[in-house]
Amino acid sequence: MTQNPSPKLRTTSWVTGQSGNPAGKPLGTRSAFSKAFVADLTVAWQEHGVGVLQKVARSDPTRFLGVCASVLPKDVAVSIQEQTPGNLDPQDWAIVMELLQAVKETVPNAADRRPGEVLSFARDAIRSAGAKTIDDCSENSEYRSPDSGPKE
Repeated sequence: MTQNPSPKLRTTSWVTGQSGNPAGKPLGTRSAFSKAFVADLTVAWQEHGVGVLQKVARSDPTRFLGVCASVLPKDVAVSIQEQTPGNLDPQDWAIVMELLQAVKETVPNAADRRPGEVLSFARDAIRSAGAKTIDDCSENSEYRSPDSGPKE
């Protein structure tokens, strides 16, 4: 013989869906607390902020990283994209930066040249990398000179 479970006993005097505080919290309570907290935090930061950050960074790098991540905006990826010139996506920006580094390393006196001159040098180098060599051309009849004789 099984017994039916007892009905749930009412532990509050409120009706379902009715607030226990219909008047709500007094206006400005939360904002007054927040303003006071931020003011106190500002004073503490001015006195100890940089020193505490440096101490935590040395003694507990994991916690330091967590604090840094918690204060970053949630849309940090969007913020980074908005800061790249031309709103390039991060992969394209990385390609541009690699190309710039290659130009700086290979163009003679790149820092002393005008931008158009550096661009011309880089464009010619890129074009020549894809050009056919003379050996490649001799195998193709359209590149043969008229006095080279008949094609075999």
